[in-house]
Amino acid sequence: MKKIALSLLIASCLLTPYGFSQDYTQEEYQQIFQDGDQQKQQLALESLILSGLSDPSLFDMIEAKLNASLPLATQKHPIEYSSWLAKGLGYSGNDKYRASLQAIVNGDYHKKLRKYAQEGLKNLDQFAIWNPILNDQSQYDAMQPQQLNVLANALASNDLELKRMAAKHIAAKRVYAEFILEKLASQLTSLDLLKQDKLSIDTYAWIAKALASSGNEKFKPVIAHLAETAPEKKLRKYAAKYIKSYY
Repeated sequence: MKKIALSLLIASCLLTPYGFSQDYTQEEYQQIFQDGDQQKQQLALESLILSGLSDPSLFDMIEAKLNASLPLATQKHPIEYSSWLAKGLGYSGNDKYRASLQAIVNGDYHKKLRKYAQEGLKNLDQFAIWNPILNDQSQYDAMQPQQLNVLANALASNDLELKRMAAKHIAAKRVYAEFILEKLASQLTSLDLLKQDKLSIDTYAWIAKALASSGNEKFKPVIAHLAETAPEKKLRKYAAKYIKSYY
């Protein structure tokens, strides 16, 4: 039954856009936005969220695509495309793009597009804080690829929302490299930021789920220990559930 449940989980992930998203180099991103395939561009925009990339040469291209798309954003699919671009532009964390996003929020555009432009503005503020953390190469392991180092930095940060986002990303994309699993296990061993609040409990529950969903027996004792000794009852309950679901 556990194998069937795991198979169903993997299948459901493959049916979501997140399941199809990939990790790209700076050059690959630029090539995607030079080409005209909007579906590939939307997937690339989604993967930018924890890429650690913030080079203006890339985001200038996204801003140009956004501005060029606006006159066509009157029907469902063009509105969706422009919305993705507006949201993704915020991942730059660069205030130079604020005027473009604010103009959409204040303009006579579809409410969905204005909503995502507002989200892009929020992303600008958030990623202005997060990108320096993700790009802190002093914490990188020279033996690991960029994307794994970015995820490791996110997990090691003191920002619970960033930790949780990384854990969700790992679980959704099934990033089960030993390097990442060790980082997840370390977080569950220390529980440094766990408090009696919803965000911290949810964050560590996602970290536990990301680790357990690997099905790696080496880390089962970490989840079992969490199920028995975690200070918060709700976290113990989540850990016990993950043992039944994934091992």
